[in-house]
Amino acid sequence: MASKTFAIFWGREWSDPTFAGDQITGLTSFLQGWSNSHYANILTEYFGANGPITAGSTYLGSVIDSSRAPIDAPDLTPPATELQAVVAEVCREVDVPDPAAVYMVYATSRFTPATGYCAFHGEGTCGRHPFQFAFYPTTNIVSACGANDTVTTHSPALSSLATSTAHELSEAITDARVGTGWWDAITGDEIADRCDFVIAVPFVTLSNNSVWHVQGEWSNAAFDAGTGDTNTLGEHGCLYGR
Repeated sequence: MASKTFAIFWGREWSDPTFAGDQITGLTSFLQGWSNSHYANILTEYFGANGPITAGSTYLGSVIDSSRAPIDAPDLTPPATELQAVVAEVCREVDVPDPAAVYMVYATSRFTPATGYCAFHGEGTCGRHPFQFAFYPTTNIVSACGANDTVTTHSPALSSLATSTAHELSEAITDARVGTGWWDAITGDEIADRCDFVIAVPFVTLSNNSVWHVQGEWSNAAFDAGTGDTNTLGEHGCLYGR
């Protein structure tokens, strides 16, 4: 089962070159380079609803929605009406969503003081058409969401979104309909949660030779073998490619 991605840049600030900087071009390169990369190959030990996951991925393109995005980012476990704002945005921009795609919504929304996440993924429907999405507010304004990237030439804003994208895309592929794919039965963690904030290598090179400073992803096989970098619990199993 190969993945697909489509990016929605939501917020009038995206039309301002000073704000956008290298973010749109950089994230486009990231999503294009994901396909058949050693990094995406980590996910192939898992299974999706339609069979084994492959490293293949198709980038379907992007759109800029210059309407005003919500000022505050939705909470991680918000009321359904709050999440519906993100779902409705996808439905506005995509007439009939592809059920195999992950719609990456990069919004200019900001965090509220109580927010305890950098991004999140979920699912929704446009009419009778189901889809997956990932939501990314402006992450670089929160120190815990920064990638502390001193290796690449990416802006802090791009570096922060890149590692959040790696996190949520990995989980959206391996646990597309939340709770029906792979997740840890004890902790409830998904594949990227197990290696959250673990960036133990200088950079990851994707299939288009773009270079990124991103977190590791959890491998059960590496854990069983006692290999891979350790997570915050001291468990081996975090990989950056295979």
